[in-house]
Amino acid sequence: MQIIEFIFLFSIGIIPCVLWLLFYLKQDVHPESNKKVVEVFLFGILMVFPTICLEKILGIFFPGENSLLSNLPLLFLYYIAGIGLIEEFFKYFVVKFAVINSSHFDEPIDAMLYLIIAGLGFAAIENLLVVFNIEILEEAIIVSSIRLLTAIFLHTLAAAITGYFLAFSLRQKKEKRKIFIFFGLSLAAIFHGLYNISMINLEKAENIFAFLLPIAIISLMAIIVYIFFLKVKKLPRTCRI
Repeated sequence: MQIIEFIFLFSIGIIPCVLWLLFYLKQDVHPESNKKVVEVFLFGILMVFPTICLEKILGIFFPGENSLLSNLPLLFLYYIAGIGLIEEFFKYFVVKFAVINSSHFDEPIDAMLYLIIAGLGFAAIENLLVVFNIEILEEAIIVSSIRLLTAIFLHTLAAAITGYFLAFSLRQKKEKRKIFIFFGLSLAAIFHGLYNISMINLEKAENIFAFLLPIAIISLMAIIVYIFFLKVKKLPRTCRI
């Protein structure tokens, strides 16, 4: 692969994530430190590797995709707990250990924003892996453009859901915080898993419903996150543990 082609493919893979990053950062009237944003984004990238390892290990205990499709309980368990929950946990892990106890975390909306930033770091590597596996450049552009509004958008929305419950958990007593966070992670994982399942059905689509289901899931998540942003913005700015 020539260096120009590499740079082109890299740009195609990373630009959708940068666009979403700029969009979400505009939701904050008190801009975050560029250094911290980059740090969390890079940590989100690093979380891809333990995520892949853990998913591979758990995958050993589940049958192949064809067998999963004939066993709905296992199908939902695998994609919600074995994929969704793991990925959403590692996004939360970044914010838990790199942001919450820092001076950069000073208002409730930061919980949602930093979770989204970590999610975009995660999505960036995922998108690059997809793009670099496509041999035709035109096709790579189309796929990355579609993922801008699907898979990458999904990562930001699921992360934002966890961030919302993290923001409200900080207003609870210590013993209740874990319950809020667990609920947020579980809800994000459920949406994440359902979306992944809908994409499997899309590949085997035989009716219009299969095509509309992923769009419906993304749209519902977007509405929920929009409402969550409105609620979090109304909370008092001071947000210290």
